[in-house]
Amino acid sequence: MAYIYLLDIYKLINQRIAHAQAAVKEGSDNPDEIKFQEGRIKTLTDFQNYLATNFNPKLPRRIRQSLKLK
Repeated sequence: MAYIYLLDIYKLINQRIAHAQAAVKEGSDNPDEIKFQEGRIKTLTDFQNYLATNFNPKLPRRIRQSLKLK
């Protein structure tokens, strides 16, 4: 897997998590929408953890260290 591709996936996941958190904080009156966004946040976080566990060790050391600093 290309390193840039993995880093772009991390950026995309972080953007989607931020969007979902903003939707939850916005306080929609629809409880189904809030539950949907909470589930979306959990799923994206789980996927991000999966990527970090399985693919970060394969990255070059400098890139791994920069990801740890964030």
